[in-house]
Amino acid sequence: MYTSMIFIMIIIIIIMLVVTISLLRRKNWQCFYIENEILYLYSLFVKEIPLSNIRNIEFETFHSRGSYSGIIRVYQKDAKVVKRYFQTSKLAFFVSEQMVLAEIEKLTPILKKYYIPYTINK
Repeated sequence: MYTSMIFIMIIIIIIMLVVTISLLRRKNWQCFYIENEILYLYSLFVKEIPLSNIRNIEFETFHSRGSYSGIIRVYQKDAKVVKRYFQTSKLAFFVSEQMVLAEIEKLTPILKKYYIPYTINK
């Protein structure tokens, strides 16, 4: 009985260590950013998408549990869609819609520079 509980505890600790290590090795703490013509989207693991493979991007904000969140949908030229939820790169208990839009506005000048079409839905 105790050995099964110890085994489950070891598995939980291993999962927690993997999650902690993947979060700590992040190079940049923003929700998403572009570097060397690659779009980096963070979740538990980083998704790297070359800008040359992006057809268009959709941003959406929505109200959830007293706070605001956002979704970024990246439509790729090979018909794949990558969707990630985000709030803000700042530590905050309450996230307003303006904070989510500010995260989006950090990325839009670079998208304009590379002529990548994007839409923002509220």
